[in-house]
Amino acid sequence: MTNLPWFFYLAFLPQFIGPGDPVVAKSVLLAGLHWLISLAWLVFISWGVELARAQLARPAVRRGLDAVCGVALVGLGARLALESD
Repeated sequence: MTNLPWFFYLAFLPQFIGPGDPVVAKSVLLAGLHWLISLAWLVFISWGVELARAQLARPAVRRGLDAVCGVALVGLGARLALESD
């Protein structure tokens, strides 16, 4: 499992390397850019999840979500009870 990222880079990156480009340097540059973009994306997602967690933890929002989920579950249960085969 630990070699899986290397297989990805070996299969994906050569299409972005031109015939006259230094292969190792450009491969390391592209892999580094991919790593940095992935890190930035994960930081952004973590930040967004933290903001959502803070909003969803508020008591008024929790009550609203519980009410919506309760109505949905009662509705699904009623539909199931009234369904004929």
